[in-house]
Amino acid sequence: MWHVTGYASRWANTDLLDVPERSFRGNLTFEDANFVGAGLARVIVPSFSIPVPGTDFAFRGNRIEIEGQVLRHFGSQSHWEGTVAIMFRTGQIPLFGGLSVNFAVGEGLSYASERPALEGSFRVEPTRFLNYLAFEAEFSHASLPGVYFVPRIHHRSGIFGVIAPRESGSNFIGAGLRIDLP
Repeated sequence: MWHVTGYASRWANTDLLDVPERSFRGNLTFEDANFVGAGLARVIVPSFSIPVPGTDFAFRGNRIEIEGQVLRHFGSQSHWEGTVAIMFRTGQIPLFGGLSVNFAVGEGLSYASERPALEGSFRVEPTRFLNYLAFEAEFSHASLPGVYFVPRIHHRSGIFGVIAPRESGSNFIGAGLRIDLP
């Protein structure tokens, strides 16, 4: 199975680990730095279970995907970005009234066509090649099969100094629309 997603996101002035708390408290601030883009993904492991040791329970319907994105940044920074990632996605979790959700985390690489203007600090020069992490929820409704609303955190970093200096990176918060391809 393949799916395509269109995204729009905005720079969040926070560290990745502070996003949940600052979102909950409503005190996130943003820069005039945005991107729009598209992603194409293929499911490479369609369904597997994760058993809970010592019980008969298992988390079912999980899958693994590979995803690539092309993004165009605008506002306070202007460049292209490409990402590739392996995504782990949970099974569907029913909510109410035909609505369901699953959650995904992705790990991969990101490459910017130019040094991003905002990703460094007064001590660190921005870098084009960084680690990429994605965190998303995928909401669907039974009345629209194959169509999903996808809020997402898009994170680039040097992995605490492993591949680029500390203070390199960015966090974008946004959303997209995903469609399964036939």
